[in-house]
Amino acid sequence: MIDKLRPVHPASDMAVSKSVAWLNEQLELANERLLLMDCRPQELYESSHIEAAINVAIPGIMLRRLKKGNLPIRSLFARGEDRDTFARRCGSDTLILYDENSSEWNENTGGETVLGLLMKRLKDEGCKAYYLEGGFNKFQAEFPVHCETNLDSSCSSSSPPVLGLGGLRISSDSSSDIESDIDRDPNSATDSDGSPLSNTQPSFPVEILPYLYLGCAKDSTNLDVLEEFGIKYILNVTPNLPNLFENAGEFRYKQIPISDHWSQNLSQFFPEAISFIGE
Repeated sequence: MIDKLRPVHPASDMAVSKSVAWLNEQLELANERLLLMDCRPQELYESSHIEAAINVAIPGIMLRRLKKGNLPIRSLFARGEDRDTFARRCGSDTLILYDENSSEWNENTGGETVLGLLMKRLKDEGCKAYYLEGGFNKFQAEFPVHCETNLDSSCSSSSPPVLGLGGLRISSDSSSDIESDIDRDPNSATDSDGSPLSNTQPSFPVEILPYLYLGCAKDSTNLDVLEEFGIKYILNVTPNLPNLFENAGEFRYKQIPISDHWSQNLSQFFPEAISFIGE
């Protein structure tokens, strides 16, 4: 029983890992049947990653859904082209997953990390999936020539966050406050305690699941944005933001008057909101 729980040796047919030297060799050979999946947070990926890797990340709040198998893996990719790449190649290519410093893994000790859960899911689905021994840190230290580094990632990032909630406020005290909050210069934004927010403000709407977007007040009043993303149902979780196009007949609204306050009991609204989203 003890032997079964030990990590499988990489040289065996049942290997679950690949060495950084092996990966470097494959990159030198320009292996086109190799798909690298960076399982680190997006900001780390944007800063530096192994060449040709695609980023797959998920907030901790959704790890339970991934563990239960209720979350399609393709929905974890922030960019549409990465989702298409994964869907097209996951069944035929060799998949290499890495995080910051990947440690030993096997099916009995997958843990609660994104990499561990993905490894189990991919193995269960019959994919040729492996994790990179030592992760990104080890590979970058030994083979930096195959790493892409962005020295100004905070300014040049063009892809949307998986769940960028930093700059979203769901309500204000008046409609004028909503307008000023929407139009505020991100560089002058402050948090509730008066401290400056990060200069890197999230771009909305964000596709958090296929066909399910998270947006802000400004998005809900922008017909061009709604048309671009094919949005027809709008869940308004504010007490005072009007359903601007309700009478036009083209959009379906559900308004739940949630106050943006720590004392608000959100759970009481879950069934109603989930039912609307389900439509």
